[in-house]
Amino acid sequence: MKMKAKERKAYKDFQDRVAMPGKPRKLTEEEVKKLKKEGRI
Repeated sequence: MKMKAKERKAYKDFQDRVAMPGKPRKLTEEEVKKLKKEGRI
């Protein structure tokens, strides 16, 4: 079954949430810029 673009994005977001550590850490300025560029925050 092929996923549509919207489903792929939702699945990627889901994987990001699942992969997050139990204890969040402070992001560096560089990481924040990268995530903003990707449109994830």
